Amino acid sequence: MPVRHGKFAVLFVALMLSCVLPAVAADRGSLIVRVSPKDAYIYADGEPVYWSKGHYITLTAGQHKIDLYNYGYRPESRTVDITARKTTKIDVTMQAIPGAVSGPWGCITIEGPHGAAVLLNGKDPHDFFVGSVKEFDNERFWKKELIVPPGKQELTVAYADREPWTTTVDVQPNRRVDAFKGVRKTVAWTRGEQLKEVSRFNAGILNDHVAVEKVSGEFAASTSQVNCGDSAHLTWSSTGATSTEIDSKPVSATGNETVEPTQPTTYKFTARGPGGVYTSDATVNVNNAISASLQVTPSDVNIDNGGGGNSSRTATLTWSAPNATSVTVDPIGSVSDTGSREVPVNPGSSPGPINQNVTYTLHATNACGGDVTRTAVLHVMGNNGPAEASAAPPEQSQEAKAAPPELPHTASPLPWLALVGIFFLATAASLRLILKKLRA
Repeated sequence: MPVRHGKFAVLFVALMLSCVLPAVAADRGSLIVRVSPKDAYIYADGEPVYWSKGHYITLTAGQHKIDLYNYGYRPESRTVDITARKTTKIDVTMQAIPGAVSGPWGCITIEGPHGAAVLLNGKDPHDFFVGSVKEFDNERFWKKELIVPPGKQELTVAYADREPWTTTVDVQPNRRVDAFKGVRKTVAWTRGEQLKEVSRFNAGILNDHVAVEKVSGEFAASTSQVNCGDSAHLTWSSTGATSTEIDSKPVSATGNETVEPTQPTTYKFTARGPGGVYTSDATVNVNNAISASLQVTPSDVNIDNGGGGNSSRTATLTWSAPNATSVTVDPIGSVSDTGSREVPVNPGSSPGPINQNVTYTLHATNACGGDVTRTAVLHVMGNNGPAEASAAPPEQSQEAKAAPPELPHTASPLPWLALVGIFFLATAASLRLILKKLRA
């Protein structure tokens, strides 16, 4: 009875598949990629598909982005339109990167599905793809090797239908690492001592290899110190890199750039590729000091208009702050960074002697945080208003000049007569009093 049930289950599954598969196939089409060299690897819509040699792939109907990678050749991309139940073909010739690469070397062999893609020191296939597992899976009877610079390498194996795995392998000079989701073993690799310069990619009948170029570079600033507002030049170059950047901004593999820092700045150059990472720093310090001056000419002004002075009522104010971005002169206001202006000398309306100082103030700043103040003092002296009285009589009016001079008056006799009268009256009163007493 169980056997009979098992037969029914098999028949049921077969019946379901016969109904489902045509429906699935009806929505798919085929793509044949004819590429030179034939060992290129196909990514469809950003996902690893398969080694292109001798294979075609099926895709859902519609538009797809196809990327082709082969280490030692420049990546190629195409957009294709897939029609259900039809075959689409594309022909691509990849451009080789010229030149050979040199050691020292170590070696990696990888176990796993032949169709899996291999990436080194990164996850983006455009920059870090090195081949397929099929190209690096044997070191016994024929040589299928991933030849790399010595050092720690991050190895990623990406599958079409499974999660990728990543491991770090430490490759020593003239040693071979066998890896599968980790390091299986490390053994001597004497062939590495014999290799000098080798091609990046070689696909033979029995022997295949990919030789990964070590990432190296140079980076420098034209000067380590600039004044605020001045510029410095950054220059860089790299070899073996597939992506280069300065402070996380993508740049070409070789180039130069003018920078105008407003504060001490450290620029970081990074070059990445399957052969590792190269980094270098360059620091440019900034002098934010402002060279400023302020002068007033003449510095002493005599405004005397009664004592024979020069009676100058103006002075010239001259200033300079060439590396400033904002300049003010009090009491003028905002001015250019260099200039001059005539200023009036006004001691006020109060008459009398003048001995005072007038202060002018320059304040300058720049974009780098520089801040400076300069002053200039004008000494004002002299007499303001009418001159002091002198021995010469004041000038008379015309009316006063026409009138005749007055004669001096004599002293009046009336006061003396009054005194005499008082004397006689007093005497008479005294005699009368004496006579009155005698009669009594």
